[in-house]
Amino acid sequence: MELTIDFARIEELPKVVELSKKFELENCCNGIIADDLEFFKSQNVAVAKVDTKIVGYCYGNILTKTKTTSFCNQGEKSFYIEEIYIEKKYRNRKIGLALFKFMENYAISNDCSLLETTAVSKDYLKLLSFYINKLDMKFLSASLFKKLN
Repeated sequence: MELTIDFARIEELPKVVELSKKFELENCCNGIIADDLEFFKSQNVAVAKVDTKIVGYCYGNILTKTKTTSFCNQGEKSFYIEEIYIEKKYRNRKIGLALFKFMENYAISNDCSLLETTAVSKDYLKLLSFYINKLDMKFLSASLFKKLN
């Protein structure tokens, strides 16, 4: 298995759209809605390929912080990871880790001093383990809800 990570070429974006649809249908996260080709054209999309097959993607954007908070200063550049997805049969092979590190290096090369994301999963323990234990991210907050009749 040869793994490569790079930014998606325009002709690869339809495959990213297909994976986005799989992500929605998988129903592993609350609130995931597939994105279309026009949306992905405006994003920094990295793709993971096993041999020549695209098996995952990650996208996000550079933001400039508008106010000082407990974890950043006004004017600081941040890279916000919007979404990361790996096809189910390719998980647990460190592909998500490789995609994340690729985006982290991109952020560093663009003078970002912060990398952030809002992560969603129905398996929150696995999600926290991935981001905190494997990627050395810090836990900042949680959005919790209780459905009332």
